[in-house]
Formats: sequence, structure tokens, C-alpha cells
Amino acid sequence: MDEDIRRKQNDIIIGIYTAPVEDLLIDCCEGLREIIPFDHSYTAFNDQSDRFKAAFNYQSTDTDEELTALYADYYHTIDYLSWFYNQGIPATVRSTDLIHPDVIEKSRIHQEWENRLGIFYTATACVATDNILFGTISLMRSKEQGNFSDEEMRVFDEINEHLCNRFRLAYPNGVNRFMMDCNVDRIIAAYSLTPREWEVSSLLVKGVSRAEIADRLSISKNTLKHHIANIYRKMHVSNAMQFFAAFNRVGNIGGSSGGDEK
Repeated sequence: MDEDIRRKQNDIIIGIYTAPVEDLLIDCCEGLREIIPFDHSYTAFNDQSDRFKAAFNYQSTDTDEELTALYADYYHTIDYLSWFYNQGIPATVRSTDLIHPDVIEKSRIHQEWENRLGIFYTATACVATDNILFGTISLMRSKEQGNFSDEEMRVFDEINEHLCNRFRLAYPNGVNRFMMDCNVDRIIAAYSLTPREWEVSSLLVKGVSRAEIADRLSISKNTLKHHIANIYRKMHVSNAMQFFAAFNRVGNIGGSSGGDEK
């Protein structure tokens, strides 16, 4: 591999483990631009909560906001790659690996949306683990620029392995809209919470009862009580009101309230 490409790839990997999660996918996408040429791109997170289970927070630094919103609001539902995203498989794939070019050419999304962008080829990274989809990065090219090469896909796949690892360690049960509305990394760092303690904390803040938390996480009530005691100790609080205040103060999540008894 070219030394300059290796250096740029290493810079991206370092950023994966240091950048705030809410900016991680779009920052990674911009870093990839230095290694893998593309015309347009977008990123999205995937909500794993019981209520939504859908993509959200579509971002692009090179595509018209109206066209990005059009995809988010409508065309993602008829995207010929959507079924692959939803498998929760940690992988990178070219659209032509899954769909014959003639089928892409005739698809409605290509004729009505991709043509407006002047794109034909797509390479997508599914950031996932254990059947949980955290998000996606999609890079797109025109026909004239040509399809993504095996070497480019190898680099893309290496980067995605680190993305999958970062999300797996920080959010073993997936992400949701609530997490992206607060600085999760800052909360974890401030209180030295373990991944399990973060899961418990985020569910408490959303007002989920202790019984339901224990059921969702497949732990006993005594184990849950132990986790909450550790959380309170680390946050230097002694009751639910103080917990919400401390969480709110560091995460800047606004007026959350809820939860059951201490």
C-alpha cells in the first residue's frame, strides 16, 4: 500500500477512537475522501429502540440538503440496498455486488434520485455487530468515474472494522435518537461508567421501570440494584432526583424526568 494512503488511513482510525460519536460517521466519511474518490456521500445512524428501529440523522457535506432530505423522507424506503442494511451484518459492499447494473439502471430510485445527483455506483459500509445495525456510510460515484476497486473496498472494509469495534464497545445494545441528543462520551468519561452502567443509566433517564430494565438486559433485580448502586456511587448521588440532575448537568440533555423509585 502507498505510504501516504497508509498514513491517512491511520489518521482515520485514530479519529474513530477519539471523535465524539455524534460526529463519527460524517468525520470518517470526510477522511475517506482523501483515500477513496467519490462524488457524493451520506451517513446515517440506525435507531435500535423498541419504538423506532429506523434510520435517522442523515448527514452529507457534499449533497444538496433538499436531495438528502428527499432520500431520508422517501427514497430510503425503496432503496435496493435497504434489505442488506437491515441484516445487521458488519460488512462493506458495492451495489453491483448485490444488484446487476441493468437492474440498478431500471430502478425507480436510480431514475428519480440518483440521476439527479449524476451517480451510478455505490459503496456502503454497514456499521454493525451481533445483528445490531449502528449506522451506514455510503459513497457514490458517476458512471464516468467507474466502480469502486477491490483495493478501495479493502481499505473501506478495514476502516469499517474499527467503526464496528468502537460502537460495539460503547453501545452493545445499539444506539438511538436519545443518545445522539446528548454527549454520551462525555457522560461516560465524567463518571467512568462501564458499558453496562451506561445502558442502565440511559434506560433510567428515559423513564423505563426497574423491572423492565432488568427484563430488557436479561439480568436479575439484585444485579440491577448492584449496577444502580455503583452508578450512584460514581456520580456521587444518593437518590433518583440527584441522579437525573447530575446526568442532565454533564450530558446537557435538557429536562428529562422520570424513572421509578430509588
